[in-house]
Amino acid sequence: MRLNRLFFFLLMFNSVVMLADKTDLRSTFDSANAAYSKADYKKAIALYEEILAYDKESSSLYFNLGNAYMKSNEIGKAILNYERAKKLTPQDEDINNNLTLANQKTEDKIEAAPKLFFAQWENGVTDIVSEKGWSIVFIACIALGFLLITIYVISRHKSFRQFGFFMGITLLIISIPVFFMAASKYENTLNSNTAVILSPSVTVTGAPDEKGTKLFILHEGTKVIVTKTDDDWSEIRIVNGNVGWVKTSVLEKI
Repeated sequence: MRLNRLFFFLLMFNSVVMLADKTDLRSTFDSANAAYSKADYKKAIALYEEILAYDKESSSLYFNLGNAYMKSNEIGKAILNYERAKKLTPQDEDINNNLTLANQKTEDKIEAAPKLFFAQWENGVTDIVSEKGWSIVFIACIALGFLLITIYVISRHKSFRQFGFFMGITLLIISIPVFFMAASKYENTLNSNTAVILSPSVTVTGAPDEKGTKLFILHEGTKVIVTKTDDDWSEIRIVNGNVGWVKTSVLEKI
């Protein structure tokens, strides 16, 4: 009995602590929004970043933080947070519009190398919803598929049996590509190798060394793909296919 009572009190204490933390973070978020509305963007940024320090993330949090950085004319950090918001809700119109506006303010206008049609199509379909969204679609297809197969098995009506069989099989077949979409999105989210340049300007070199051959210059807000790292250096690739090395400290992964 004593152990059960102790477990109960511990559970209640943990629930109270979690509720208090959630209330505090909600209050901090509201305070950040209030600071933003008063054009106190530095305070808003500090409060939004305080919430992120608790490993609490959301699309709206990243979006609001991106807006605050945008108002502070910190384009690199604005793009970084808009991209993080987009990862969670890819089709949000406000996020995509603000990200487009932020990208228009960057100095580098790099033409992307052409992609194969299949790669473009796959990326476009995968980005329709988030990893969580694809997971929900997959579970729904599986659940409805087996439910309809069950109707086929137990029903005595021919029309119900036909409907249950064909629709059930169809949904189970559809669940296969949906599963791969969810897995691909999860892998991309978990092991993101895209990053944003945060320094005003960066000289890209041909080797992980400051004395390496200077290849080209990138500016704040440019999105890159990190292909490998070597101590304090990262090898990056930009959208036109050019590759080089920069100090890891000048960029931040999305």
